[in-house]
Amino acid sequence: MTYSVGIDMGGTFTDGYFSDGEQAMIAKVPTTHFDLTRSVMACLAGGAEAFDVSLEHFLGDIGLFRLATTIGTNAVVTGTGDPVGLMVEAGAEKSLYGSSEPAPALGVFIRPDHVVGVDPDVAAEAVLALCRDLVQQGVRHTVVSLRGSHRQAESDLRELVRDRYPVHYLRSMPLTMGWETAEVDDDDLRTSTAVLNAYLSRPMAKLLYRTEGILQQAGLSVPMLAARSDGTFSRMPRTTAISTYSSGPAAGLGLAAAEARRYGDAVVVGFDMGGTTLDLGLVRDGSYQVDETPEIRGVRVRLPVPGIVSVGLGGSSIASVDSSGSVAVGPASAGAVPGPAAFGRGGAEPTLTDADVVLGLLADGQSLPGEIVLDADRAADALAPLAGGDAEAAARLVHAAAHAKAADAIGNVLSAAEIDPAEVTLYAFGGAGGLHAGSVAELAGIGRVRSYAAGGVFSARGVAEAAVEQRYQAALGPDDDPVEVADQLAARARLDLEAERLPVTEAQITATAHHRSGRSQPAAARIDADPSDPVIRVDVTSNWQPSAPISDLGAASSEPGEEVAGPSLINISGAVHAIPAGWAARGDGVDSLLWERAG
Repeated sequence: MTYSVGIDMGGTFTDGYFSDGEQAMIAKVPTTHFDLTRSVMACLAGGAEAFDVSLEHFLGDIGLFRLATTIGTNAVVTGTGDPVGLMVEAGAEKSLYGSSEPAPALGVFIRPDHVVGVDPDVAAEAVLALCRDLVQQGVRHTVVSLRGSHRQAESDLRELVRDRYPVHYLRSMPLTMGWETAEVDDDDLRTSTAVLNAYLSRPMAKLLYRTEGILQQAGLSVPMLAARSDGTFSRMPRTTAISTYSSGPAAGLGLAAAEARRYGDAVVVGFDMGGTTLDLGLVRDGSYQVDETPEIRGVRVRLPVPGIVSVGLGGSSIASVDSSGSVAVGPASAGAVPGPAAFGRGGAEPTLTDADVVLGLLADGQSLPGEIVLDADRAADALAPLAGGDAEAAARLVHAAAHAKAADAIGNVLSAAEIDPAEVTLYAFGGAGGLHAGSVAELAGIGRVRSYAAGGVFSARGVAEAAVEQRYQAALGPDDDPVEVADQLAARARLDLEAERLPVTEAQITATAHHRSGRSQPAAARIDADPSDPVIRVDVTSNWQPSAPISDLGAASSEPGEEVAGPSLINISGAVHAIPAGWAARGDGVDSLLWERAG
Protein backbone atom coordinates (compact mmCIF):
# COMPACT_ATOMS: atom_id res chain seq x y z
CA MET A 1 0.00 0.00 0.00
CA THR A 2 1.29 3.47 -0.88
CA TYR A 3 0.27 6.66 0.88
CA SER A 4 0.32 10.26 -0.31
CA VAL A 5 0.72 12.91 2.38
CA GLY A 6 -0.01 16.63 2.40
CA ILE A 7 0.76 18.68 5.53
CA ASP A 8 -0.01 22.37 6.00
CA MET A 9 1.69 23.96 9.01
CA GLY A 10 -0.34 26.98 10.08
CA GLY A 11 0.13 29.52 12.82
CA THR A 12 -2.38 27.81 15.14
CA PHE A 13 -2.83 24.24 13.90
CA THR A 14 -0.87 21.84 11.68
CA ASP A 15 -3.18 19.94 9.32
CA GLY A 16 -2.63 16.63 7.56
CA TYR A 17 -4.43 14.95 4.65
CA PHE A 18 -3.51 11.33 3.90
CA SER A 19 -4.66 8.98 1.13
CA ASP A 20 -3.97 5.36 0.19
CA GLY A 21 -5.68 5.69 -3.17
CA GLU A 22 -8.97 4.28 -1.90
CA GLN A 23 -9.78 6.33 1.16
CA ALA A 24 -8.57 9.55 2.71
CA MET A 25 -7.96 10.42 6.35
CA ILE A 26 -7.22 13.67 8.14
CA ALA A 27 -5.39 14.83 11.26
CA LYS A 28 -5.16 18.18 13.02
CA VAL A 29 -2.73 19.03 15.84
CA PRO A 30 -1.68 22.28 17.57
CA THR A 31 1.38 23.94 16.06
CA THR A 32 4.24 23.81 18.57
CA HIS A 33 6.21 26.97 17.83
CA PHE A 34 9.07 26.12 20.18
CA ASP A 35 9.78 23.02 18.06
CA LEU A 36 7.89 22.93 14.76
CA THR A 37 9.20 19.47 13.91
CA ARG A 38 7.03 18.09 16.72
CA SER A 39 3.93 19.36 14.93
CA VAL A 40 4.83 17.44 11.78
CA MET A 41 5.57 14.24 13.70
CA ALA A 42 2.36 14.50 15.71
CA CYS A 43 0.36 15.06 12.52
CA LEU A 44 1.94 12.00 10.87
CA ALA A 45 1.25 9.94 13.98
CA GLY A 46 -2.40 10.97 13.61
CA GLY A 47 -2.36 9.74 10.01
CA ALA A 48 -0.85 6.40 11.02
CA GLU A 49 -3.45 5.99 13.74
CA ALA A 50 -6.25 6.79 11.29
CA PHE A 51 -5.09 3.96 9.01
CA ASP A 52 -4.51 1.71 12.03
CA VAL A 53 -0.82 1.09 11.32
CA SER A 54 2.35 1.87 13.25
CA LEU A 55 4.12 5.16 12.56
CA GLU A 56 7.20 3.28 11.30
CA HIS A 57 5.08 1.24 8.89
CA PHE A 58 3.20 4.34 7.76
CA LEU A 59 6.39 6.32 7.05
CA GLY A 60 7.93 3.42 5.16
CA ASP A 61 4.93 3.17 2.82
CA ILE A 62 4.68 6.87 1.96
CA GLY A 63 5.15 7.36 -1.77
CA LEU A 64 4.69 11.13 -1.94
CA PHE A 65 5.28 13.58 0.92
CA ARG A 66 4.66 17.32 0.58
CA LEU A 67 4.80 20.05 3.21
CA ALA A 68 3.54 23.64 3.16
CA THR A 69 4.48 25.96 5.99
CA THR A 70 3.83 29.50 7.18
CA ILE A 71 7.17 29.79 8.98
CA GLY A 72 8.39 32.26 6.35
CA THR A 73 5.20 34.31 6.63
CA ASN A 74 5.46 34.26 10.43
CA ALA A 75 9.09 35.41 10.33
CA VAL A 76 8.11 38.32 8.10
CA VAL A 77 5.17 39.34 10.29
CA THR A 78 7.03 39.01 13.58
CA GLY A 79 10.39 40.34 12.35
CA THR A 80 12.30 37.26 13.46
CA GLY A 81 14.36 36.50 10.36
CA ASP A 82 18.15 36.29 10.22
CA PRO A 83 20.45 39.33 10.53
CA VAL A 84 21.44 40.01 6.91
CA GLY A 85 24.43 41.85 5.48
CA LEU A 86 24.38 43.43 2.01
CA MET A 87 27.10 44.54 -0.38
CA VAL A 88 25.99 46.99 -3.05
CA GLU A 89 27.88 49.34 -5.30
CA ALA A 90 29.18 52.45 -3.57
CA GLY A 91 26.55 55.18 -3.65
CA ALA A 92 23.56 52.83 -3.48
CA GLU A 93 23.75 52.10 0.27
CA LYS A 94 20.57 54.06 1.05
CA SER A 95 18.54 53.61 -2.12
CA LEU A 96 19.48 49.95 -2.86
CA TYR A 97 19.15 51.01 -6.53
CA GLY A 98 15.58 52.18 -6.03
CA SER A 99 14.00 55.60 -6.53
CA SER A 100 13.58 56.48 -2.85
CA GLU A 101 15.84 56.92 0.15
CA PRO A 102 15.77 55.10 2.44
CA ALA A 103 14.83 52.01 0.48
CA PRO A 104 11.69 50.20 1.78
CA ALA A 105 13.73 47.15 2.85
CA LEU A 106 15.93 49.17 5.19
CA GLY A 107 14.78 48.82 8.77
CA VAL A 108 12.39 46.02 7.75
CA PHE A 109 14.52 43.14 6.49
CA ILE A 110 17.97 44.64 6.92
CA ARG A 111 19.54 47.18 9.25
CA PRO A 112 20.97 50.25 7.50
CA ASP A 113 24.34 49.74 9.22
CA HIS A 114 24.54 46.25 7.75
CA VAL A 115 24.69 47.65 4.20
CA VAL A 116 28.13 48.41 2.76
CA GLY A 117 29.12 49.95 -0.53
CA VAL A 118 31.92 48.46 -2.61
CA ASP A 119 33.73 49.29 -5.80
CA PRO A 120 33.44 46.29 -8.16
CA ASP A 121 37.15 46.73 -8.88
CA VAL A 122 38.19 47.28 -5.25
CA ALA A 123 41.26 45.61 -3.79
CA ALA A 124 40.73 42.23 -2.15
CA GLU A 125 41.77 43.32 1.33
CA ALA A 126 39.18 46.10 1.39
CA VAL A 127 36.36 43.64 0.66
CA LEU A 128 37.60 41.20 3.27
CA ALA A 129 37.73 43.99 5.85
CA LEU A 130 34.07 44.77 5.15
CA CYS A 131 33.24 41.09 5.60
CA ARG A 132 35.01 41.03 8.98
CA ASP A 133 32.98 44.03 10.11
CA LEU A 134 29.71 42.34 9.15
CA VAL A 135 30.63 39.13 10.94
CA GLN A 136 31.52 41.06 14.09
CA GLN A 137 28.11 42.78 13.96
CA GLY A 138 26.35 39.41 14.10
CA VAL A 139 25.39 39.07 10.44
CA ARG A 140 24.49 35.46 9.63
CA HIS A 141 23.99 35.74 5.86
CA THR A 142 25.39 38.16 3.30
CA VAL A 143 23.94 39.18 -0.05
CA VAL A 144 26.13 40.54 -2.84
CA SER A 145 24.04 42.49 -5.32
CA LEU A 146 25.81 44.72 -7.84
CA ARG A 147 24.33 46.41 -10.86
CA GLY A 148 23.36 44.21 -13.76
CA SER A 149 26.40 45.23 -15.78
CA HIS A 150 28.70 43.79 -13.09
CA ARG A 151 27.40 40.25 -12.90
CA GLN A 152 30.87 38.74 -13.24
CA ALA A 153 32.09 40.99 -10.43
CA GLU A 154 29.49 39.40 -8.13
CA SER A 155 30.95 35.98 -8.84
CA ASP A 156 34.48 37.25 -8.25
CA LEU A 157 33.49 38.66 -4.85
CA ARG A 158 31.86 35.38 -3.90
CA GLU A 159 35.00 33.40 -4.68
CA LEU A 160 37.08 35.88 -2.74
CA VAL A 161 34.92 35.68 0.39
CA ARG A 162 34.52 31.92 0.24
CA ASP A 163 38.27 31.53 -0.03
CA ARG A 164 38.74 33.43 3.25
CA TYR A 165 35.59 32.14 4.99
CA PRO A 166 35.22 28.54 3.70
CA VAL A 167 32.07 26.61 4.52
CA HIS A 168 33.82 24.28 6.97
CA TYR A 169 34.79 27.18 9.24
CA LEU A 170 32.58 27.84 12.26
CA ARG A 171 32.54 31.53 11.32
CA SER A 172 31.87 30.88 7.66
CA MET A 173 29.61 33.39 5.95
CA PRO A 174 26.74 32.06 3.82
CA LEU A 175 26.55 34.09 0.63
CA THR A 176 23.73 34.78 -1.79
CA MET A 177 24.27 36.44 -5.15
CA GLY A 178 21.51 38.72 -6.36
CA TRP A 179 21.43 36.99 -9.76
CA GLU A 180 21.03 33.58 -8.16
CA THR A 181 17.79 34.49 -6.39
CA ALA A 182 16.04 36.64 -9.00
CA GLU A 183 17.31 36.64 -12.55
CA VAL A 184 15.81 39.99 -13.54
CA ASP A 185 17.30 43.15 -15.00
CA ASP A 186 15.72 45.45 -12.39
CA ASP A 187 18.55 46.06 -9.89
CA ASP A 188 16.17 47.28 -7.18
CA LEU A 189 13.84 44.26 -7.53
CA ARG A 190 16.70 41.77 -7.70
CA THR A 191 18.34 43.19 -4.57
CA SER A 192 15.22 43.29 -2.41
CA THR A 193 14.31 39.73 -3.43
CA ALA A 194 17.78 38.43 -2.52
CA VAL A 195 17.68 40.25 0.84
CA LEU A 196 14.29 38.77 1.79
CA ASN A 197 15.44 35.31 0.75
CA ALA A 198 18.52 35.61 2.97
CA TYR A 199 16.36 36.94 5.81
CA LEU A 200 14.27 33.76 5.71
CA SER A 201 16.94 31.20 4.81
CA ARG A 202 18.23 29.98 8.15
CA PRO A 203 14.88 29.55 9.98
CA MET A 204 13.44 27.84 6.91
CA ALA A 205 16.43 25.58 6.40
CA LYS A 206 16.47 24.71 10.10
CA LEU A 207 12.85 23.58 9.96
CA LEU A 208 12.87 21.74 6.65
CA TYR A 209 16.22 19.95 6.85
CA ARG A 210 15.76 19.01 10.50
CA THR A 211 12.28 17.69 9.81
CA GLU A 212 13.40 15.66 6.81
CA GLY A 213 16.34 14.25 8.77
CA ILE A 214 14.19 13.15 11.68
CA LEU A 215 11.62 11.62 9.35
CA GLN A 216 14.26 9.68 7.44
CA GLN A 217 15.65 8.32 10.69
CA ALA A 218 12.13 7.27 11.61
CA GLY A 219 11.61 5.39 8.34
CA LEU A 220 10.64 7.84 5.58
CA SER A 221 12.17 6.56 2.33
CA VAL A 222 11.15 9.30 -0.13
CA PRO A 223 12.27 12.94 -0.31
CA MET A 224 10.18 15.54 1.47
CA LEU A 225 8.96 18.06 -1.10
CA ALA A 226 8.49 21.67 -0.03
CA ALA A 227 5.44 23.51 -1.33
CA ARG A 228 6.15 26.83 -3.01
CA SER A 229 4.14 29.99 -3.45
CA ASP A 230 3.47 29.33 -7.14
CA GLY A 231 1.87 25.94 -6.48
CA THR A 232 4.94 23.92 -7.42
CA PHE A 233 6.98 21.53 -5.24
CA SER A 234 10.66 20.67 -4.98
CA ARG A 235 13.25 18.95 -2.81
CA MET A 236 14.99 21.00 -0.15
CA PRO A 237 18.31 21.49 -2.02
CA ARG A 238 16.33 23.03 -4.91
CA THR A 239 14.10 25.25 -2.78
CA THR A 240 14.78 28.88 -1.97
CA ALA A 241 13.47 30.19 1.33
CA ILE A 242 11.47 33.00 -0.25
CA SER A 243 9.67 30.58 -2.59
CA THR A 244 7.91 28.91 0.36
CA TYR A 245 6.25 32.18 1.39
CA SER A 246 2.43 31.85 1.50
CA SER A 247 2.62 28.26 0.23
CA GLY A 248 -0.25 27.03 2.44
CA PRO A 249 -2.84 29.61 1.30
CA ALA A 250 -1.66 29.08 -2.29
CA ALA A 251 -2.44 25.36 -2.03
CA GLY A 252 -5.89 26.13 -0.65
CA LEU A 253 -6.67 28.55 -3.45
CA GLY A 254 -5.38 26.05 -6.01
CA LEU A 255 -7.80 23.44 -4.73
CA ALA A 256 -10.61 26.02 -4.70
CA ALA A 257 -9.89 26.67 -8.39
CA ALA A 258 -10.05 22.93 -9.12
CA GLU A 259 -13.34 22.68 -7.25
CA ALA A 260 -14.73 25.66 -9.16
CA ARG A 261 -13.98 23.85 -12.42
CA ARG A 262 -15.53 20.67 -11.03
CA TYR A 263 -18.80 22.36 -10.05
CA GLY A 264 -18.92 24.94 -12.84
CA ASP A 265 -18.94 27.92 -10.46
CA ALA A 266 -17.90 30.85 -12.65
CA VAL A 267 -16.89 33.34 -9.93
CA VAL A 268 -15.58 32.14 -6.58
CA VAL A 269 -14.11 33.86 -3.55
CA GLY A 270 -12.04 31.53 -1.40
CA PHE A 271 -12.87 32.21 2.26
CA ASP A 272 -10.07 30.51 4.21
CA MET A 273 -10.51 31.33 7.89
CA GLY A 274 -8.14 29.65 10.29
CA GLY A 275 -7.03 30.46 13.80
CA THR A 276 -4.93 33.51 12.95
CA THR A 277 -5.89 34.92 9.54
CA LEU A 278 -8.63 35.07 6.96
CA ASP A 279 -7.20 34.56 3.45
CA LEU A 280 -9.33 35.69 0.52
CA GLY A 281 -8.68 34.71 -3.09
CA LEU A 282 -10.62 35.35 -6.28
CA VAL A 283 -11.17 32.56 -8.83
CA ARG A 284 -12.73 33.29 -12.21
CA ASP A 285 -13.49 30.63 -14.80
CA GLY A 286 -11.52 28.08 -12.80
CA SER A 287 -8.29 30.04 -12.47
CA TYR A 288 -6.78 32.73 -10.30
CA GLN A 289 -4.41 35.59 -11.02
CA VAL A 290 -0.76 35.43 -10.03
CA ASP A 291 1.14 38.52 -8.91
CA GLU A 292 4.74 38.25 -10.16
CA THR A 293 6.05 41.21 -8.12
CA PRO A 294 4.05 41.49 -4.88
CA GLU A 295 4.82 43.83 -2.01
CA ILE A 296 5.71 42.08 1.25
CA ARG A 297 5.66 44.49 4.18
CA GLY A 298 5.95 47.30 1.66
CA VAL A 299 8.95 45.78 -0.12
CA ARG A 300 8.51 44.81 -3.77
CA VAL A 301 10.03 41.42 -4.59
CA ARG A 302 10.17 39.00 -7.52
CA LEU A 303 8.00 36.13 -6.30
CA PRO A 304 5.01 34.66 -8.13
CA VAL A 305 2.19 34.38 -5.60
CA PRO A 306 -1.57 33.98 -6.00
CA GLY A 307 -3.61 37.12 -5.54
CA ILE A 308 -4.47 36.44 -1.89
CA VAL A 309 -5.60 39.13 0.55
CA SER A 310 -4.82 38.26 4.18
CA VAL A 311 -6.84 39.78 7.01
CA GLY A 312 -5.88 39.51 10.67
CA LEU A 313 -9.07 37.66 11.59
CA GLY A 314 -9.44 34.07 12.79
CA GLY A 315 -10.77 31.94 15.61
CA SER A 316 -8.00 32.99 17.98
CA SER A 317 -8.20 36.70 17.09
CA ILE A 318 -8.42 38.83 20.23
CA ALA A 319 -11.42 41.12 20.72
CA SER A 320 -11.05 44.50 22.41
CA VAL A 321 -12.76 47.85 22.81
CA ASP A 322 -11.17 50.53 20.62
CA SER A 323 -10.78 54.23 21.32
CA SER A 324 -14.29 54.96 20.01
CA GLY A 325 -15.84 52.48 22.43
CA SER A 326 -16.62 49.93 19.72
CA VAL A 327 -15.60 46.29 19.76
CA ALA A 328 -12.84 45.34 17.32
CA VAL A 329 -11.48 41.88 16.50
CA GLY A 330 -7.85 41.14 15.52
CA PRO A 331 -5.24 41.31 14.20
CA ALA A 332 -3.64 40.26 17.51
CA SER A 333 -4.06 36.52 18.08
CA ALA A 334 -3.90 34.18 21.05
CA GLY A 335 -2.73 31.36 18.76
CA ALA A 336 -3.03 27.78 20.00
CA VAL A 337 -1.05 28.50 23.17
CA PRO A 338 -2.36 29.97 25.36
CA GLY A 339 -5.21 30.17 22.88
CA PRO A 340 -8.77 31.38 23.49
CA ALA A 341 -9.99 31.43 27.08
CA ALA A 342 -12.29 28.50 26.25
CA PHE A 343 -9.21 26.31 25.64
CA GLY A 344 -8.42 26.37 29.35
CA ARG A 345 -4.70 26.80 28.71
CA GLY A 346 -4.17 30.10 30.45
CA GLY A 347 -5.66 32.43 27.86
CA ALA A 348 -7.65 35.22 29.47
CA GLU A 349 -8.34 37.59 26.58
CA PRO A 350 -11.65 37.25 24.69
CA THR A 351 -11.49 35.82 21.16
CA LEU A 352 -13.82 35.00 18.29
CA THR A 353 -13.78 31.33 19.33
CA ASP A 354 -14.94 32.32 22.82
CA ALA A 355 -17.88 34.12 21.21
CA ASP A 356 -18.65 30.99 19.19
CA VAL A 357 -18.77 28.94 22.39
CA VAL A 358 -20.95 31.39 24.31
CA LEU A 359 -23.42 31.64 21.40
CA GLY A 360 -23.59 27.85 21.03
CA LEU A 361 -21.93 27.46 17.62
CA LEU A 362 -19.29 25.38 19.39
CA ALA A 363 -20.49 23.22 22.25
CA ASP A 364 -19.39 23.43 25.86
CA GLY A 365 -17.27 20.33 26.49
CA GLN A 366 -16.54 19.77 22.78
CA SER A 367 -13.13 18.22 22.14
CA LEU A 368 -10.65 19.84 19.75
CA PRO A 369 -7.29 18.53 18.47
CA GLY A 370 -4.50 18.50 21.03
CA GLU A 371 -6.68 17.29 23.90
CA ILE A 372 -8.44 20.65 24.12
CA VAL A 373 -11.88 20.64 25.73
CA LEU A 374 -13.96 23.80 25.30
CA ASP A 375 -15.08 25.51 28.50
CA ALA A 376 -18.06 27.86 28.14
CA ASP A 377 -17.65 29.37 31.63
CA ARG A 378 -14.08 30.47 30.88
CA ALA A 379 -15.22 31.91 27.56
CA ALA A 380 -18.01 33.85 29.24
CA ASP A 381 -15.69 35.22 31.92
CA ALA A 382 -13.31 36.55 29.24
CA LEU A 383 -16.07 38.12 27.14
CA ALA A 384 -18.25 39.67 29.84
CA PRO A 385 -16.13 42.83 30.44
CA LEU A 386 -16.66 43.87 26.81
CA ALA A 387 -20.36 44.53 27.47
CA GLY A 388 -20.73 45.51 31.10
CA GLY A 389 -20.76 41.95 32.39
CA ASP A 390 -23.19 40.49 29.81
CA ALA A 391 -21.23 37.68 28.12
CA GLU A 392 -23.89 36.89 25.51
CA ALA A 393 -24.24 40.53 24.49
CA ALA A 394 -20.46 40.76 24.24
CA ALA A 395 -20.33 37.64 22.07
CA ARG A 396 -22.86 39.15 19.67
CA LEU A 397 -20.79 42.34 19.46
CA VAL A 398 -17.69 40.27 18.68
CA HIS A 399 -19.54 38.39 15.94
CA ALA A 400 -20.88 41.61 14.45
CA ALA A 401 -17.43 43.21 14.40
CA ALA A 402 -15.73 40.13 12.93
CA HIS A 403 -18.37 39.62 10.24
CA ALA A 404 -18.35 43.28 9.24
CA LYS A 405 -14.55 43.24 8.97
CA ALA A 406 -14.62 40.15 6.75
CA ALA A 407 -17.48 41.47 4.60
CA ASP A 408 -15.65 44.76 4.05
CA ALA A 409 -12.53 42.88 2.94
CA ILE A 410 -14.57 40.80 0.48
CA GLY A 411 -16.26 43.94 -0.78
CA ASN A 412 -12.89 45.51 -1.50
CA VAL A 413 -11.74 42.43 -3.42
CA LEU A 414 -14.89 42.37 -5.55
CA SER A 415 -14.92 46.13 -6.10
CA ALA A 416 -11.33 46.09 -7.34
CA ALA A 417 -12.26 43.34 -9.82
CA GLU A 418 -15.55 45.05 -10.77
CA ILE A 419 -17.59 41.98 -9.82
CA ASP A 420 -21.20 42.02 -8.62
CA PRO A 421 -21.50 40.05 -5.34
CA ALA A 422 -24.64 38.41 -6.72
CA GLU A 423 -22.41 36.53 -9.21
CA VAL A 424 -20.21 35.02 -6.48
CA THR A 425 -20.11 31.66 -4.74
CA LEU A 426 -18.19 31.86 -1.46
CA TYR A 427 -16.03 28.78 -0.83
CA ALA A 428 -15.73 28.38 2.94
CA PHE A 429 -12.83 26.42 4.38
CA GLY A 430 -10.27 26.61 7.15
CA GLY A 431 -11.05 25.67 10.73
CA ALA A 432 -13.47 28.58 11.25
CA GLY A 433 -14.71 29.03 7.67
CA GLY A 434 -17.93 27.04 7.99
CA LEU A 435 -18.83 28.81 11.22
CA HIS A 436 -18.80 32.34 9.84
CA ALA A 437 -19.14 32.21 6.04
CA GLY A 438 -22.93 32.43 6.03
CA SER A 439 -23.24 35.58 8.12
CA VAL A 440 -20.37 37.20 6.19
CA ALA A 441 -21.92 36.30 2.85
CA GLU A 442 -25.22 37.83 3.98
CA LEU A 443 -23.49 41.13 4.79
CA ALA A 444 -21.46 41.08 1.57
CA GLY A 445 -24.52 40.53 -0.64
CA ILE A 446 -23.46 37.01 -1.68
CA GLY A 447 -26.23 34.42 -2.06
CA ARG A 448 -24.32 31.12 -2.44
CA VAL A 449 -21.82 29.38 -0.17
CA ARG A 450 -20.05 26.07 -0.63
CA SER A 451 -18.40 24.36 2.35
CA TYR A 452 -16.55 21.08 2.72
CA ALA A 453 -16.52 17.97 4.86
CA ALA A 454 -12.76 18.32 5.29
CA GLY A 455 -12.85 22.12 5.26
CA GLY A 456 -10.62 22.36 8.32
CA VAL A 457 -7.76 20.72 6.39
CA PHE A 458 -8.65 22.07 2.95
CA SER A 459 -5.21 23.55 2.26
CA ALA A 460 -3.51 20.33 3.36
CA ARG A 461 -5.78 18.50 0.91
CA GLY A 462 -4.68 21.00 -1.74
CA VAL A 463 -1.05 20.17 -0.94
CA ALA A 464 -1.72 16.42 -1.20
CA GLU A 465 -3.82 16.45 -4.36
CA ALA A 466 -1.98 18.98 -6.52
CA ALA A 467 -0.06 17.65 -9.49
CA VAL A 468 3.71 17.72 -8.96
CA GLU A 469 4.65 20.75 -11.03
CA GLN A 470 8.05 22.41 -11.23
CA ARG A 471 9.39 25.33 -13.26
CA TYR A 472 12.84 26.01 -14.64
CA GLN A 473 13.96 29.13 -16.40
CA ALA A 474 17.09 30.67 -17.91
CA ALA A 475 17.86 33.99 -19.57
CA LEU A 476 18.86 33.85 -23.22
CA GLY A 477 21.97 35.56 -24.46
CA PRO A 478 22.10 37.09 -27.95
CA ASP A 479 23.82 34.01 -29.37
CA ASP A 480 21.79 31.35 -27.53
CA ASP A 481 19.51 28.97 -29.39
CA PRO A 482 16.19 28.80 -27.48
CA VAL A 483 15.62 25.23 -28.63
CA GLU A 484 18.95 24.08 -27.19
CA VAL A 485 18.38 25.96 -23.93
CA ALA A 486 14.91 24.44 -23.58
CA ASP A 487 16.34 20.98 -24.16
CA GLN A 488 18.95 21.55 -21.46
CA LEU A 489 16.30 22.64 -18.96
CA ALA A 490 14.13 19.65 -19.85
CA ALA A 491 17.09 17.34 -19.22
CA ARG A 492 17.53 18.93 -15.79
CA ALA A 493 13.84 18.40 -15.13
CA ARG A 494 14.05 14.69 -15.93
CA LEU A 495 17.03 14.24 -13.63
CA ASP A 496 15.20 16.04 -10.82
CA LEU A 497 12.09 13.89 -11.28
CA GLU A 498 14.26 10.78 -11.02
CA ALA A 499 15.95 12.14 -7.87
CA GLU A 500 12.53 12.78 -6.36
CA ARG A 501 11.48 9.23 -7.31
CA LEU A 502 8.64 10.32 -9.54
CA PRO A 503 7.93 8.53 -12.83
CA VAL A 504 9.57 10.44 -15.67
CA THR A 505 7.35 8.62 -18.18
CA GLU A 506 4.28 10.30 -16.68
CA ALA A 507 5.75 13.79 -16.84
CA GLN A 508 4.47 16.41 -19.25
CA ILE A 509 7.15 18.87 -20.31
CA THR A 510 6.42 22.13 -22.10
CA ALA A 511 8.78 24.98 -22.92
CA THR A 512 7.92 28.60 -23.61
CA ALA A 513 10.00 31.69 -24.38
CA HIS A 514 8.77 34.77 -22.54
CA HIS A 515 9.74 38.29 -23.65
CA ARG A 516 9.92 41.27 -21.35
CA SER A 517 7.27 42.83 -23.57
CA GLY A 518 4.85 40.17 -22.37
CA ARG A 519 4.85 38.27 -25.67
CA SER A 520 5.49 34.55 -25.46
CA GLN A 521 5.84 31.68 -27.89
CA PRO A 522 6.79 27.99 -27.85
CA ALA A 523 10.52 27.62 -27.37
CA ALA A 524 10.74 25.33 -30.40
CA ALA A 525 10.05 28.39 -32.55
CA ARG A 526 13.00 30.61 -33.40
CA ILE A 527 13.09 33.97 -31.63
CA ASP A 528 12.95 36.87 -34.06
CA ALA A 529 15.67 39.50 -34.25
CA ASP A 530 16.26 41.63 -31.15
CA PRO A 531 14.85 39.19 -28.55
CA SER A 532 15.27 41.76 -25.73
CA ASP A 533 16.62 39.15 -23.32
CA PRO A 534 13.73 36.69 -23.40
CA VAL A 535 13.54 34.03 -20.73
CA ILE A 536 13.04 30.35 -21.47
CA ARG A 537 10.74 28.67 -18.97
CA VAL A 538 10.15 24.93 -18.81
CA ASP A 539 7.10 23.66 -16.93
CA VAL A 540 7.20 20.05 -15.80
CA THR A 541 4.11 18.28 -14.48
CA SER A 542 4.07 14.75 -13.11
CA ASN A 543 0.56 13.37 -12.83
CA TRP A 544 1.57 10.70 -10.34
CA GLN A 545 -0.56 11.48 -7.32
CA PRO A 546 -2.17 8.59 -5.43
CA SER A 547 -5.34 10.17 -4.14
CA ALA A 548 -8.92 9.40 -3.31
CA PRO A 549 -12.23 11.16 -2.80
CA ILE A 550 -13.07 11.75 0.83
CA SER A 551 -16.13 9.55 0.73
CA ASP A 552 -15.41 8.34 4.24
CA LEU A 553 -15.69 11.95 5.41
CA GLY A 554 -19.08 12.45 3.78
CA ALA A 555 -21.93 14.27 5.46
CA ALA A 556 -23.70 11.52 7.37
CA SER A 557 -26.08 14.13 8.80
CA SER A 558 -26.81 15.74 5.40
CA GLU A 559 -27.28 13.23 2.58
CA PRO A 560 -26.94 14.50 -1.03
CA GLY A 561 -30.14 16.24 -2.05
CA GLU A 562 -31.49 16.52 1.51
CA GLU A 563 -32.19 20.17 2.34
CA VAL A 564 -31.60 21.67 5.79
CA ALA A 565 -33.15 25.06 6.52
CA GLY A 566 -31.43 27.62 8.69
CA PRO A 567 -30.83 28.59 11.32
CA SER A 568 -29.15 25.25 11.91
CA LEU A 569 -25.79 23.67 12.66
CA ILE A 570 -24.52 20.79 10.53
CA ASN A 571 -21.67 18.79 12.03
CA ILE A 572 -19.56 16.90 9.51
CA SER A 573 -16.57 14.95 10.81
CA GLY A 574 -16.12 17.39 13.68
CA ALA A 575 -16.44 20.52 11.52
CA VAL A 576 -19.43 22.77 12.19
CA HIS A 577 -21.26 24.56 9.38
CA ALA A 578 -23.54 27.34 10.68
CA ILE A 579 -26.44 27.90 8.28
CA PRO A 580 -28.05 31.33 8.92
CA ALA A 581 -31.77 32.04 9.06
CA GLY A 582 -33.20 32.59 5.61
CA TRP A 583 -30.73 30.13 4.05
CA ALA A 584 -30.93 26.44 3.19
CA ALA A 585 -28.14 23.90 2.65
CA ARG A 586 -28.05 20.56 0.91
CA GLY A 587 -25.45 17.90 0.35
CA ASP A 588 -23.83 18.36 -3.06
CA GLY A 589 -21.75 15.29 -3.87
CA VAL A 590 -20.01 13.29 -1.18
CA ASP A 591 -17.85 15.99 0.31
CA SER A 592 -19.53 19.41 0.09
CA LEU A 593 -22.57 21.40 1.13
CA LEU A 594 -24.18 24.05 -1.05
CA TRP A 595 -25.95 26.84 0.84
CA GLU A 596 -28.33 29.23 -0.88
CA ARG A 597 -30.15 32.28 0.40
CA ALA A 598 -33.92 32.13 0.08
CA GLY A 599 -35.32 34.44 -2.56
